[in-house]
Amino acid sequence: MGDAVAWDQSSVLSEWVLPAGVCAPVTWVCLVWRFRGEGRLLGTVRSAAGALAVVIWTAAMAALGSGLLLPQATNVPPAAVGVVAGLGLMPKRRAGESGEHPLLAIMTLGDSLLLHSLATRLRTDRALWCERMALGFPGCWELDTFADQVKAHLLARLEAPGRAGRVRNGGLKKEIDDRHRDVRVAAQKWITLERNVEKLCERHARERTPDEVRQLRRALGEAEHLCVYLLDLVHTHGKRSDDKVIQALRSELAASAVGGS
Repeated sequence: MGDAVAWDQSSVLSEWVLPAGVCAPVTWVCLVWRFRGEGRLLGTVRSAAGALAVVIWTAAMAALGSGLLLPQATNVPPAAVGVVAGLGLMPKRRAGESGEHPLLAIMTLGDSLLLHSLATRLRTDRALWCERMALGFPGCWELDTFADQVKAHLLARLEAPGRAGRVRNGGLKKEIDDRHRDVRVAAQKWITLERNVEKLCERHARERTPDEVRQLRRALGEAEHLCVYLLDLVHTHGKRSDDKVIQALRSELAASAVGGS
């Protein structure tokens, strides 16, 4: 009786627990590879929960596939099922080309929905972070200075030892320069418009008209929108530690603006 119980426990461990245990880290590595440059899996609570849901689901499917299907194919190692199930999350080379075994399709059933939800969450998190950093400045003077600091931070990170070749060959430095230039042009446009409006108001001793206010807000909004594009490079090519640096730069500018007003 004791031998039978021990055999059952050993069978459960080898056919159910082992595939799930092997599948979980393989799935995580595949997720990191799949979403590299698209977002941060541990950036927010929701993104981390989405990534964890994919890992748990895939591991559960590996355990289920091993426990129910392997008894019919005893020549397949249980650990191999976990590896194959985890590797099923790797992106295909061409859209519409699955090339996967029917068994793998069964084990990864539901992953497509979870992966789509996770991808949407990562894009949303990135957009919200960029907007939160770019919006809310009192004017384009502060926004222009902030863009300069963001550019300097990006170049310092990307031109660090070991990464200079990547910047030189990938054209990333040019992209940083281009996006920063767009922010500066938009900021200068707002600053020029602000000066002209101020001169007109002083000359005619009047307040700003609704149309002038609307033009100024539109010009500021355009500069903020372009700054979001610049910050997108920070989120794509940086790390979570860089977020704190950018937040500190923004807070310092906001504090100096309040102190100078």
